[in-house]
Amino acid sequence: MEKRDVVVYSEDYKKLVDATALKDKYYEIDERVEEICKEAFKGCDKLEEIVMPKKLKKIDSEAFRGCSSLTKLTLPDSVTSIGKGAFCGCSGLTELTLPSSVTSIGNSAFCGCSGLTELILPNSVTSIGGGAFSGCTGLEKITSLAEIPPVCGYGVFDGVTIISCRLIVPGESVAAYKQAEVWREFKIITAATGRCGDSITWTLDDSGNLTLSGSGEMWDYNKNDLPFKDSGIKTVTIKDGITSIGDYAFAYCSSGLTELTLPNSITSIGDYAFAYCSGLAKITSLAEIPPVCGFKVFDGVNKTNCELIVPIVSVIAYKQAEVWNEFSNIKGFSGVEDTVADGNTIRVIGNQIEIIGDFTSVEVYGINGALIYKGKDNVVTVPSAGIYLVHVADKTRKIVVE
Repeated sequence: MEKRDVVVYSEDYKKLVDATALKDKYYEIDERVEEICKEAFKGCDKLEEIVMPKKLKKIDSEAFRGCSSLTKLTLPDSVTSIGKGAFCGCSGLTELTLPSSVTSIGNSAFCGCSGLTELILPNSVTSIGGGAFSGCTGLEKITSLAEIPPVCGYGVFDGVTIISCRLIVPGESVAAYKQAEVWREFKIITAATGRCGDSITWTLDDSGNLTLSGSGEMWDYNKNDLPFKDSGIKTVTIKDGITSIGDYAFAYCSSGLTELTLPNSITSIGDYAFAYCSGLAKITSLAEIPPVCGFKVFDGVNKTNCELIVPIVSVIAYKQAEVWNEFSNIKGFSGVEDTVADGNTIRVIGNQIEIIGDFTSVEVYGINGALIYKGKDNVVTVPSAGIYLVHVADKTRKIVVE
């Protein structure tokens, strides 16, 4: 054995044997170390930050137990296992990202880390020991990148507020987590990204805003396989290019979902797609032709109070269309006031269309294709309210003039 200051290393410096006498707030482990031995830093309650060596492979049992002041921890990609109780009682840790090399987490490895609010598990983790995160009472968000739910021991998350802690998993694995032991106990299981069609993907941000983009048709679901139920979504925005919404797609998003935006490209909405979304307060449909609705699309939505905003030229069509005509509060909008065509901003002011930017010519057509104006002026006066097509910078944009 060799002693350097108050820290004891093995003769070849591949093991850090004992650092319990360390009183420093900061310590950098020798770069040759591959293993931190059992109870090596146990009880070092003054230690706030430690720098791990790049060759580190193993953190043995109770290696950092009781290091209550430890706030900064970065594990190198070489670490494959974290031993029993390795960081138990490290209550100062607030965020933890485990490296992609870790395959197993020992029993009680992070128990009592009450300050931990966010945890990120890599795809490599296959097993988590009993009580590994027990007593982590502050956990609000867990992101598991593992496509196959890791096998969990007894009481892995004892003390964690399961009902409010958000579990984020790979998009294709949501169903698997909802069925796996321990993981299925979480009430909010969702994903940051995923697929809901052959060419459609979705993203969900931390504020609960869900965005779907791509093209074509969304997959159909059934009442036993609801993709976004209890996912915490608050708004849904569907981008142009998507033509249909599948059966049960957003059913039972209950009071959480308050706002929905549909693109002009939507032509149909499947059975029960937004059923029992009781919190829906605003629907904006950019589709000039009301999408065809399936059976009980908005069943459970308060159609008296929910605001339905549609293109002003389509208000009458929505008031006459099946399902849409059940909404009492239908309002028209004049279209996009400011739109962009390759750096050129196009906007409507009264009965004039203004083009701002660099362009050599502009053409304005009526909705029937009749040429209204062709030239270089940046302000074009149109004869009446209606829909006009503005062609500038090799792009055509639709503008509504009230």
